Amino acid sequence: MTYDEQSSRREFLHQLALLFCGLSASGGLSVLSQLQALAADKSQPLKPNVKLLPWTGDDFTFGHRLRNSEVPKFPTASERNIDFVIVGGGMAALTTAHHLRNHDYLLLEQYAQTGGNARGANSRGLWYSYGSQYLTEVDGDIGELLSDLQLKPVKIGREKNAWWDGAHWLKGVDGTNNALYKDFKRLQSELGPLWKKMGNATMYVSDLTPELQKLDKVILSSMLTGYSAPFLDLMEGFLKSSMCAGVNGLSALSGVSVLEDLVIPSYLLEGGNPAITRAIAESIKKTTPQRIVTNAFVWSVNLKDDGASVVYQEKNGALHRVNCKHVIFAIPPMIAARVVSNFKVADKAQLYSFKYGSYLVGNFILNKKVFNSSFDNWLPSKYSFPDITIANTVYDLNGHYKKEMGQVLTIYQPYAPGSEGRSLLLEGDHDKFSIQLRKQLVSLLAKEFDAALETVQLTRWGHAMAITGPDYFKRMKKVLAGQSNSYSFAHSSYHGLPAAESAMMGGRIAANRALKLKAKKALLFGPMPAITSTITS
Repeated sequence: MTYDEQSSRREFLHQLALLFCGLSASGGLSVLSQLQALAADKSQPLKPNVKLLPWTGDDFTFGHRLRNSEVPKFPTASERNIDFVIVGGGMAALTTAHHLRNHDYLLLEQYAQTGGNARGANSRGLWYSYGSQYLTEVDGDIGELLSDLQLKPVKIGREKNAWWDGAHWLKGVDGTNNALYKDFKRLQSELGPLWKKMGNATMYVSDLTPELQKLDKVILSSMLTGYSAPFLDLMEGFLKSSMCAGVNGLSALSGVSVLEDLVIPSYLLEGGNPAITRAIAESIKKTTPQRIVTNAFVWSVNLKDDGASVVYQEKNGALHRVNCKHVIFAIPPMIAARVVSNFKVADKAQLYSFKYGSYLVGNFILNKKVFNSSFDNWLPSKYSFPDITIANTVYDLNGHYKKEMGQVLTIYQPYAPGSEGRSLLLEGDHDKFSIQLRKQLVSLLAKEFDAALETVQLTRWGHAMAITGPDYFKRMKKVLAGQSNSYSFAHSSYHGLPAAESAMMGGRIAANRALKLKAKKALLFGPMPAITSTITS
């Protein structure tokens, strides 16, 4: 919102429409409440001269050119032959690279910085995230990866969440002095047996038993009946912030799995999950920097019986073709369907069948602490964003916080598939987004917030995550079953809920599969000859 006393009537109406689109997309304010908010805006002017940094997150330029078939002329001859090409540079891609660290691979990342939505930045020594923040598992393969990277997350218990009831922040899920806690107690009683059957905090495709498959077929709202309206309102925001969908968009299987996050510990690293992606990337750069190419947009992958041919473009415009024995897709299904030039029609249709939610993430950088609460703080739907996280929480727990670090507050504003959110993010008017968010934060945290605010960093994710609606796990299981000897899927979307754990699991599974296929080929046929054929498409 940018309406003030000097605004024209046309500008006022434009801003009102923008506010309505932005808030209704995330289950937000009524028209009356919006008008009241606009009236309040006039009496609460914002501090001038707050620095607004350029957008981070998705850059749609090349992706939309690929979508529109506006492709350059590809080179026909291959420049080199390698064992593995990893398409993508997020958590799944970097985990794959870590497991292939002693082998011949090439990782191709579109952006200058690896990490996907587990990217971030540093302010006065305090790291913060543009997206992925915490883990719910640190055992098994994930624990081994963290150990390899010498990372030690801090455990935070059920007090990690706080809930705004309109007047107070209610911490955790085990209180007794508010009606909200009665619903939390009932939820734990009803879903507890299912959580035990699921067996872990993150639901994976590989865990899909016949009993759990029944939950994958039905909508979550069918299991959440009889709860109070304020409780369901908060749970709707909790689910949307986690999954870009609420009780009527998620399957019972995925929704129940996400709700377990309320009652189990989380594990935090300084700066969030970007600490993991930075550690992997730094490890690779120290030993084999030539294996990562950043600013490399992959235009085409042509699958063959004995591997694949990959075309990518560097920042300077130079186009390259490389051949490999196996390609690993660490990109979402929809993007993989566009990149691969010769998927079978049925396989491509499967990959195109998923819907995606979008996200606005705002980091508000303050020169001092103004908000002392739980790590994640949840709001009712009268606000356009469901939650606020406090980046300095883990620094406090580690004893590493210094006064000069100030504070970074991170908000998440999700948009459901088919809403106006993606169009608004593509339009990219981050001045309007910034003011809209700031005014809500001032109304919630008082003028002390705006007085301490120095910098705003906004991040947009146009296709943030696949929506895990009914039959999602069934479909992904079918997609994984269709992998050929030439390619594997590593992205979190193929292996479970859209979470860092699924990305790390997918990276390990894809790397192991690629290595097994390579070993099998060597055993059956001996050393494979170099691929020398050219491609004309």
